[in-house]
Amino acid sequence: MKYDVVVVGGGPAGSVTARFAAEKGAKVLIVERRQEIGVPVLCGEGISRKIDDWGMLEGKRWIASTMEGARIYSPDKTCVTLSADVAGNETGYVVYRDIFDQELARRAVKAGAEIMLNTTATGLIKKDNEIKGVKVKQFNEEFEIQTDIVVGADGVESKVGEWAGINTCLKPTDLETCAQYTLTNVECSDAYCDFYLGKEIAPGGYIWVFPKGKDVANVGIGILASFSESGMAKKLLDKFIESDHRLKKGEPVRFLAGAVPVSLPVETVRDHLVLVGDAARHVDPITGGGLTHCLEGGKIAGEVIGEAVEKQDFTKEILMKYETGWKNAFGGKLKRNYAVKEIMLDMDDKTFNMLADSLKDYKFEELSTYSLIKALVLKHPTLLMKLKPLMKMSKEV
Repeated sequence: MKYDVVVVGGGPAGSVTARFAAEKGAKVLIVERRQEIGVPVLCGEGISRKIDDWGMLEGKRWIASTMEGARIYSPDKTCVTLSADVAGNETGYVVYRDIFDQELARRAVKAGAEIMLNTTATGLIKKDNEIKGVKVKQFNEEFEIQTDIVVGADGVESKVGEWAGINTCLKPTDLETCAQYTLTNVECSDAYCDFYLGKEIAPGGYIWVFPKGKDVANVGIGILASFSESGMAKKLLDKFIESDHRLKKGEPVRFLAGAVPVSLPVETVRDHLVLVGDAARHVDPITGGGLTHCLEGGKIAGEVIGEAVEKQDFTKEILMKYETGWKNAFGGKLKRNYAVKEIMLDMDDKTFNMLADSLKDYKFEELSTYSLIKALVLKHPTLLMKLKPLMKMSKEV
C-alpha cells in the first residue's frame, strides 16, 4: 500500500487536513482506530460562528442550537454577560459532534481521500532515520502502509509525535481531566452558554452548561490534573448538578470522560511529519476548546502538504510553512491565553469575585483583551504588575 499522505486519526483536524491535501491532488488515506467516525463523542460540543466564513461544512444538520452569548459566573454567582460575537470559541453553536465529524469526513472523501476504520497505528516505518510509512493493525492483521507524509491527528499526548522523537508528554498543570453528562428534562429557557468558576467547584478549571434544545443540555467539568484525584471530576460535577435548580431533575442520556491539553503548542513539523489538532496542542489554554483552531490549522496543514506533494519535497523546511501559518493565525492567542491561565491559577475565589464585580456592567460589545485588561487595571491598580505582560501580548495579537 502506498499513499502520498497517511493521516492517523479521523477527528475534525485529521479530516480537514485530509480534505485540503486531497483537493491539491494528493493521494490521502485516513486511518481511524474506532469503528465509526465521531463516536464516541469526546467534546463539550461548542464552536465559534467564525466557521461560517470557511465553507467547510454543508447544511445545518450538525447544529443542535445557536447561541446568543455566554454568561460567566464567579464563585459568589456574580454574572458577567458576553455577546456571541465576543464570547470566544465556545459560544457560536452547540453541535452534534458525531454528525459534525462525519460531515467533515464526508467532505474529505468527496475531495478524494480514503478512510480505513478499525485500524490502529502501531508505529512508524523508518529507513536511515527517515520516516517512510506507518505500521498498522486492523483486527488481528498487522501490515505496513508506505507514505511520504504522516499526519499525527491522534489527540492528546500523540503517539505519532512520540514515535517521531517529539516530546508529547504533558505536565499535570498542562492537562485537564474532564467529565460531561448530556442531560434531558432540564431547563434551557435561553440561548446562552454558562460557565461557572471557583476553586471549590472546579479547581483550575470550570463547569459548563451548553443548551442543545429546550430541555437538553451538555453539563460538564474540566479540572487541572494537578488538582485532581481519581473520580474527582465526576464527583464535583454530580455535586454541582444536585445543587442547581435547573439541572437536578435532569436525567443522563450520555456520559463521557476524557482529557484535554491546556499547554503551549509542541513542535508540529519534522521531515515527512506534521501534527495537527490536539496532537499539536492547538487548544485554548483557558477554555480547553480546540474545535475552531483544529479546523483552521487543519486547512493550513492540508494546503501546505498538498504543495509538498506537488513539489515532491517532504523536508521540514517545506512543511514549516504550516507551522508559520498556524502561528500567524492563532499562535499569538494561544501564547497569551496560556499566560492568562498561569495567572488565574494564582487567583483565589475572592479575587474572581472582585473581578466579576468590576466587569458585570462592562460594555463587552467592543471587547478586546487589551481593553478588558486596561479596564481591570484602572479599577484595581494593584493588578498592574501581574497583568502588564498580558497588555503587551494583547497588543501584538
